[in-house]
Amino acid sequence: MRKSTKKDFVNKSLNLIFQNINHSSQTEREGCSISLGFTAASHLDIVLSKLESVAKTDMVKKSSGLMGFVKDKTGQTDAAIEKVKATVMLFYGFVTLYAPPELIVSRVEATILRSINPHFSNIKDPTVKQNLIRATELIGKALHPDHIRQSYNFSNRSDLVNHMQAYMKAEDTSSITTETRALALKTSTVLVKIENLEN
Repeated sequence: MRKSTKKDFVNKSLNLIFQNINHSSQTEREGCSISLGFTAASHLDIVLSKLESVAKTDMVKKSSGLMGFVKDKTGQTDAAIEKVKATVMLFYGFVTLYAPPELIVSRVEATILRSINPHFSNIKDPTVKQNLIRATELIGKALHPDHIRQSYNFSNRSDLVNHMQAYMKAEDTSSITTETRALALKTSTVLVKIENLEN
C-alpha cells in the first residue's frame, strides 16, 4: 500500500484490514499495526482519517433503543470493544513511528495524542493498558531528535511520564516483574531521552 498512488486502493485495503483482523490476537494486532505504519509512510492523512473513523464507530457501544434501554442488537460486548481499543492504540503508535518525520511533528499533538489521551485514565483491560504503553513508547521513539532530525518541544512528555509512573505504582507489589511494569519502565526511559526545550 505504501507504494500505491491510488487513494481508493489504499482506502479499500485499510477497510479489509479492519474488517478481518482478530482483535484478540496480539500477533495479528502487531502485524496489522506495522502494516498501517508502513502505509502511513506515504498516506499519513488517509490512515489517520481511517483511525479516527474506527474510533468513532467501533470503540463505542452501540445501542439500538430509546436511550440505550433496549438490548444491544449489534452483539458488541464491552470486552470486544476493549480489544478493538487495544488494537487502535497500537495502530497509532506504529503510524507515528513510520510516518514521515517532517509530517509527524505537526500531527502528533494535534491529532494522535488528542485521540489517545482520553484512554490513559480508568483503563480496565490490561491488554488496552499494555498496548497504550507500547504506543507511547513508539511515539517517544518517533519524536526522538535522532529520528525527526529537528528540535521539537514535546509539551506532553511529562504527562506521559506521569502516566507511566502511575501504571507502575498500580501494579501488584507481590511481584516486581510484571509485563505492564516492564513496558512502562521501558517507555519512561524512551520518553526521558526526548529533549524538552522548556527545561
